[in-house]
Amino acid sequence: MPRIEIALCSRYDEKGETIRMDALDVPTALTITDINVPAGDAELWQDGRRLSRLTKHGGMHGTFWELGTN
Repeated sequence: MPRIEIALCSRYDEKGETIRMDALDVPTALTITDINVPAGDAELWQDGRRLSRLTKHGGMHGTFWELGTN
């Protein structure tokens, strides 16, 4: 089973490193990201390889994600 990881680019841990979270699959990773990133960027990783950069746009309602290139 491939390892899916989401890096929350605008969230940092106590060491100043980007917070990363594991997910079972891509839809779950995107849900985790949508909950934890009010606005800004995240990166989607699989098995140590970056698949894409995501940018969240919008306000309180009607937000959407822009999918960038790797």
